[in-house]
Amino acid sequence: MKKKKMMSVIVAMILVVGMLGCSKESGEGDTSKEKSTKEGYKFGFTEWAAGSFFDACYDGVMSVVEEKGGEVIRVEAQSDSNIQLGIIEDFIAQDVDCVFYNPVDAEASGPALMLLKEAGIPVVNFDLAVANTDDVDAFVATDHYSAGVVAGEHMIKDYPEGGKIAILDRTNDNAASQRIEGLLDTVGEKFEVVSRLDGGGKPETGLSITEDILQANPDLVAIYCINDECAQGAYSAITASGKNIGIYSANGGPEAKAAIKKDGAEGIWKCTAAQSPFTVGQKSAEVAYKILEGKDFEKETLISTFAIDASNVSEYSDSDWQ
Repeated sequence: MKKKKMMSVIVAMILVVGMLGCSKESGEGDTSKEKSTKEGYKFGFTEWAAGSFFDACYDGVMSVVEEKGGEVIRVEAQSDSNIQLGIIEDFIAQDVDCVFYNPVDAEASGPALMLLKEAGIPVVNFDLAVANTDDVDAFVATDHYSAGVVAGEHMIKDYPEGGKIAILDRTNDNAASQRIEGLLDTVGEKFEVVSRLDGGGKPETGLSITEDILQANPDLVAIYCINDECAQGAYSAITASGKNIGIYSANGGPEAKAAIKKDGAEGIWKCTAAQSPFTVGQKSAEVAYKILEGKDFEKETLISTFAIDASNVSEYSDSDWQ
C-alpha cells in the first residue's frame, strides 16, 4: 500500500471521543490569542525521550504549522521530569502561544502544567496522558487500550492453548497501563502472567530485563512489550537464546516492521499494533490552532490501531511510519 493511501486509511479510522469544547471552556477564561494566523503563532513541543515515533509526531505538527504559518521550538526532555520542567519554564520565557506536551512522568506533570496555566498558555497533551487531563486544554493520542486488544487477539490466534507470558511495562505511563489492560482483558485466563517488569520503553533496558525473565521462566510462550523500542531489546535477547518465544508490541515502527518482514511467518516477532504518530501530531496541531483562534475544538481525540504481522507487513514501509 502506498504511503498516501495508508495515511488516508488511518485518518479515516480516527475516533473522536467525548464532548466538543470551545477554548472558553478549557481554561480560565478565553485562551484565544489576539494574533493573526498569518503573523504566525509560536509553539513549544516537548517529548519525554528521543525517537523516531516523536520525530513523526513532530512532522505531523509541522505539516499543519507550515500550512497555516508559525514556528515550533522543539526540545526533548531526556527522560527527566526536572529537565522537562526547565523546558516549560524556557517556553514561558520565550512567550510561546501554545505547548504540545508529552510528559516524562504523568504523575510528575503537575508543576509544569501549573506554570503554564498561570502564564495563560494553552496545552495540547499528546500521546501519553497527564495524570489529570482536566489540567490540559486538549488530549490527542492513539487509542492505547485498542493496541492491547489487537495484540491479545493475535496472541490467542497464535497460541490457542494459552501458556505463560511476560510483560515489559513502563511505570507511570498511562499509555502502557491502557495497553496492558487491553491485552489482559482480551487474553483471559488461558494466559498466565508470570513476570511483569519495567522495560523502560527502550531497547537496552528491554534487552537486560528480558534476559533476566528468560532465565527465571524457561517455559515462557510469549512476551508483551508496551512499545516497539523495548521489544527490540526483547527480540535481541530471545534471538540470542535460541528460544521460540512470540513477541507482541505496540507502535508499528520501522524497526518492528523490518524484523517481521525479514523473519516472515516463522519469526518470533509476531505482531505490532500499529499507530500513526504523524496523525497524532497533525491532529494535535489542528486542535491547537482551533484553541488559539477561539473556535470549537475536540477535548479528546483517540486514533485507532491495527495489526501489522507477517501476512500484511509487505504493504507498509519499513523505513518510515504510517
